[in-house]
Amino acid sequence: MRRGEGQAGTVAERSQEEDRAALAAVYSRADLRLSELWLAYFALGGNAGQYEVEAYLTGMTELGDHEHNVLAHALNEELDDRGSAERAPYR
Repeated sequence: MRRGEGQAGTVAERSQEEDRAALAAVYSRADLRLSELWLAYFALGGNAGQYEVEAYLTGMTELGDHEHNVLAHALNEELDDRGSAERAPYR
């Protein structure tokens, strides 16, 4: 377990799998194609390929904390551009 930012500024304990599942859930509700998310992620310096990102979103592989955070940031920027208040969690 590790520390993460919870709602309203509280500290919450979340596992890496919980963070991955939460990010995947936010992505599944977004009106966003995988290729769009991956391109935004890559533009921010993400190192995983599109198939690796897809495998991560489906729980078939893991990404390190840094790659998860870059992916979450890319998703959050895309959500901002679409006017959504929903956010993917960072680690």
